[in-house]
Formats: sequence, structure tokens, C-alpha cells
Amino acid sequence: MDKPLGVAARAIVRREGKILLLQRSGNSSLDLGLWELPGGKIRYGEELETALKREVAEETGLTIEVGRPFATWHFLKEPFWVTGVTFVCDYVDGEVTLSSEHSAFAWIGPDEYEHCPPGSSEARQIRSYFGLISHQ
Repeated sequence: MDKPLGVAARAIVRREGKILLLQRSGNSSLDLGLWELPGGKIRYGEELETALKREVAEETGLTIEVGRPFATWHFLKEPFWVTGVTFVCDYVDGEVTLSSEHSAFAWIGPDEYEHCPPGSSEARQIRSYFGLISHQ
């Protein structure tokens, strides 16, 4: 059976050697209490990088510079089959101000992400990112 398609973008926001994670709040229908990278679905006609800047600003109040794509991922959110792209991004400006989708935030380093349990897809991305930078 064919399902409608969706596209999403996530950001690994880097600042001073750490990355930003957000904890899903009680207002969220998915992954309640788990931690995730900022981002979300794109709107019709929107480019991925533009959508990502908008989503990060809406969820955190931060301005970012979008860098290169880092990972792709997929999930089912009825009725949509969603394909996502995660970008490595740099913090530019602002103080974290959370939307109602999230209840907490943390800037974490390579040895700290176990304290902020993410969903399985994002756990793989976070481990991969920290593994990549530890070899540079």
C-alpha cells in the first residue's frame, strides 16, 4: 500500500565542543521524555536548509548556520512515511528558549549523551557524530 511521503530535517547544533539535545514534553505525541536533536518537517515548497533554520528557531530560539548533511533516516508517522536528513550545524546566536514541544535542553559532550536517553535513530546519529569527531 502506498502512503503519503513526508520530509524532515534535524540539526546537530555544535557549540564549544558540545551539541544540543531537547527533551520531548508532555505536549508531544511521540517519544515522550526522550531526547532528540532539534528540527522537524518541511513545508511544501520549502528547502531543507531553510526549514531547518526555521524549525530550530521555533523550537529553541537559536540562530544556526546549516552545514553539510550528516545522516539520513526514516520513520512512519501515520499516515506518512517520513525521510529525514540530519545536518551538522553551528550555533550563531541566541539563548535557548524552548517551545511547548520540549521540557528541557542540554548541551552535551561525547561522554554525556547517556544521561539524556534519545530515541534509537537519534542515538545512532549522536554516537556516529561523536565517533567521527573523535577520529579527526
